Amino acid sequence: MTTYPLGRAELGGSGWVDRRLVAVLRAAGVEVEVVCVTGPPGQWAEQEVVCRADGDVPLEIRGDRAKLLRVALGMAVTEQPYLSRKFTAFPGWRRAAALLAERAAGRRVVTSGWPGLLLAEAAGVPVAAHIAHNVESTIAVEHSPRPLRLLGETWRLPKAERRLLRLPRNVFALSRTDAELITRWAAPATPLPLTVRPVPDPVAAQAVGFIGKASWPPNERALASLLGPVHEELTRLAVDVKFVLAGSGTEVHQGHPRTTALGRVASEAEFYRQVGLVVVPRFGASTGISVKMLEAAEYGLPSVVPPQLAEAVDPAGPWLLANGPAETAAAIRRWHRGEVEVDVAAWTAAHDGTDTARTLLAAL
Repeated sequence: MTTYPLGRAELGGSGWVDRRLVAVLRAAGVEVEVVCVTGPPGQWAEQEVVCRADGDVPLEIRGDRAKLLRVALGMAVTEQPYLSRKFTAFPGWRRAAALLAERAAGRRVVTSGWPGLLLAEAAGVPVAAHIAHNVESTIAVEHSPRPLRLLGETWRLPKAERRLLRLPRNVFALSRTDAELITRWAAPATPLPLTVRPVPDPVAAQAVGFIGKASWPPNERALASLLGPVHEELTRLAVDVKFVLAGSGTEVHQGHPRTTALGRVASEAEFYRQVGLVVVPRFGASTGISVKMLEAAEYGLPSVVPPQLAEAVDPAGPWLLANGPAETAAAIRRWHRGEVEVDVAAWTAAHDGTDTARTLLAAL
């Protein structure tokens, strides 16, 4: 089960993960059928597997006041958190659950991400394995806006997340540190290493890059840091490095000094061929992984990341560690001067999907 269709690359890291998991399972000889939480309804083929959806469940409602009011009213009469009610409040949810119940008959179900596990509970189907992309409660504590806090999101969500994580027979986490947290907090969880697929003949430019949907709260905060204190420190250090931004919403930063803002790109390759270093300045509470670290490695590029993200994926990965804006600027300066070398190719060669397949198949 995926959150949305595999081909919706523009919707972020969840699809990146799901595309690679499907490829790993198929390469291991597993017959795969995909049921998507979100629509549009219908049947189609992607990655040579049959995909289905029903109900056209909304994924993003923050810009729709009528839908937000509907969710808020539902929260007033239930204990459901916003992250559940934003799906369950709409008629399409029942049709999506019915589709999953039908397609799951006689099959082993793997859910990927919070919406999939939520739908599996609604459909009443046993879950052989669940892959937690992050710990949703951590995000809520760090980023929930005041109206959601007043509605009790920070106590509703942990309660719901604990209950859901106890349902699957096996729980995996993309982040090693999330696996430890989930094990202490809710249910035994195992880290799931992800495969990376190196791009042939990558091209490294001299710009520093950031890619991600600008409106996602962690990305919003990361962009504020990158274009604020990091940019200012580089100016103070006389490091004349260019920034390239990509992702929905980043176009609003066009015109910022030394910055090219591409907005939403048709292909991530359009972004990666313009940069030589990717920056993931995600400070504060951490959960999940940054898919952009792995995606950059596929293009042969190192990343500047805080220590907690390196620990979540692999402390020995192709990263330059930086905790805070000043250290991030210093790391960019060392890279720009050619003072550091990172063997990205050797790391990606060791992540060919073998461990991913072995871990998942043991659970199935």
